[in-house]
Amino acid sequence: MRTMLIAVLLLCASQLTQAATIHFNAGGSSQLTLSPSFYMDNTEASGLTNSGYASVSSATGGPYIAYNGNAAPLTTFDWNSPGTFDLNSFVIAGAWGSQTLTISGYSGAVLTNTAQLFVDTAASVFQANWLGLTSFSIATGNDFLRASNVIGNGQHWALNAISVNEVPLPAAAWMFLAGIAGVIGIRRKAARKA
Repeated sequence: MRTMLIAVLLLCASQLTQAATIHFNAGGSSQLTLSPSFYMDNTEASGLTNSGYASVSSATGGPYIAYNGNAAPLTTFDWNSPGTFDLNSFVIAGAWGSQTLTISGYSGAVLTNTAQLFVDTAASVFQANWLGLTSFSIATGNDFLRASNVIGNGQHWALNAISVNEVPLPAAAWMFLAGIAGVIGIRRKAARKA
């Protein structure tokens, strides 16, 4: 019985999450939809010397990066798959300077997580470790300061390499089965002792 219980628990754990690192292509990503959506290829990004675009491109190596075109004050990333996702981290930089961004995580319409993140033109990793999301958003700050060594201006940021764990919809069923197997195991053990 113990072996069966361990096998069920291992099977459940393997079905609960699937890790992925999301890189963008010309059309974005199949897992996340950005609104508004803007993508820049790495060749163009690398040519923008000293910018956060070049920094994120160099740090992540994906074919494209995402950014908030027209310096949009709010960009939302919506999950496209059934179930939810755990947001582990992503690589981000201020495109033309520094500012404080507000990162928010949502489960449906409910705000579940929020954090302030100061960015400049050097790529940095935002460690979220937020669970059970259906979307997250990035809002620009009101403390933007343009870097003196860049050619552009505006409250743009650049982002890539979003690390997530996909939590499929049937995960609840697997967890329920594991719980039932545990209860059965505990009852049998108690019955044997009696």
